[in-house]
Amino acid sequence: MECINFTRKFNPDAILAIGGGSVIDTAKAANLYHAYPEADLLDFVNAPVGKGLPVTRTLSPLIAVPTTAGTGSETTGVSVFDYEPLKAKTGIANRAISQHSESSTLRTF
Repeated sequence: MECINFTRKFNPDAILAIGGGSVIDTAKAANLYHAYPEADLLDFVNAPVGKGLPVTRTLSPLIAVPTTAGTGSETTGVSVFDYEPLKAKTGIANRAISQHSESSTLRTF
């Protein structure tokens, strides 16, 4: 939530993710919620934990710079995180947060 709140507060033009899979997944989620400032955390989280709402808005440019090999987070439309209230790992799965989406602006270097 800190990263999501940061993007909502400072309204960046783009998001830069430098790190491993967790960093990139966090940046993808922050980018999504930046485009939906009115959204609740669980709005886009996969069911049955969340609502799994569709993504219909264009996201900001997101530049991913992976520093580890193996997670592949920079290539997927998935953002995984620990949802502490349920002590569960869950996530958001949507093409819109992937660099392979026609409307995506995720770039990997």
